[in-house]
Amino acid sequence: MQLKEFDAFPKVEADFVRRTGSGGVLTLIVAAILCILVVGEIGEYMTLRNDYKFLVDPLINHELQINVDITIATPCDAVTIDLRDIADVQMRLSDKLHKIPTHFTLDSLAQSGNNRKKSLNVQRLIRAAKKAVALQEAAKQGNTEREACRIYGSFEANKLSGNLHITTLGHGYYGHHTDHKVMNMTHKIDEFSFGELYPTIVNPLDGSFEISEAAFEAFQYFLVVVPTIYVDRSKNKLMTNQYSVSEYRKTFEEDMGVPGLFFKYDFEPMTLMIMEESSMSFGHLLVRLAGLVGGYFVTAGMAHKVLSAIYSGFKPEQVSKRRQKV
Repeated sequence: MQLKEFDAFPKVEADFVRRTGSGGVLTLIVAAILCILVVGEIGEYMTLRNDYKFLVDPLINHELQINVDITIATPCDAVTIDLRDIADVQMRLSDKLHKIPTHFTLDSLAQSGNNRKKSLNVQRLIRAAKKAVALQEAAKQGNTEREACRIYGSFEANKLSGNLHITTLGHGYYGHHTDHKVMNMTHKIDEFSFGELYPTIVNPLDGSFEISEAAFEAFQYFLVVVPTIYVDRSKNKLMTNQYSVSEYRKTFEEDMGVPGLFFKYDFEPMTLMIMEESSMSFGHLLVRLAGLVGGYFVTAGMAHKVLSAIYSGFKPEQVSKRRQKV
């Protein structure tokens, strides 16, 4: 017994193979369609999707880094920065963060949101529309340049619920009484994030601003921080934090409240893991390509045989033969 008896792919002698013009046209059409389909399959394989998983926070961190870059329309010598957490631990941050005297105008506020490119969801679109209206109203009062203070830097705080507040001396904290004429809570936020600083990551408050309408006005931001782990297809991990935010502002009379910026944050006990994955494995891609090419060639060959049989049945010589038989 010879091995050729087990050949599942019998060969046809070249003398018995007849090539036709219609077969050539069909081959070109099939090849073009197959190329399009194969490119589509490879494109689907290259497309990445995100898989989301929630798990109990596995990290035991007692401290967390907080990064800020905020400009407020009040002189630096009148600004104080403090933090108080749920354990009643108070931190004086005025000496730990950098305070640089500066100036900004309404034009600088309008351009603050253009420093970073970011996609706009519905919430950001609504907030952007409100800011545009506020800028238009403020522009009617003139584009006055105000003395301001840029507060930026990073510091370590307990990983507990806390309240970071930026206020003026003599209003809520001890110190010389700040003149009401220089008090203005108009501000812009270029950076507010938790964890290691990654400048390319855009957070909800980055690029936002508020225009104060009175000396005694408080802006409150309520943040819910979610520890987040990003895992790419090569299993590289990036551990950071993202947060959602809601805001509230109120105006009051003197001695009826503390004017300033208040960032009240809380931590979720769950960690969000975002894993980058392909829509299919490489082996799955090979199986799909093999099935696509083989199945399409078989289907096209059968269609060609059927169409050839129909076409040959309507040839003049075949019609005359049928008439002679009749």
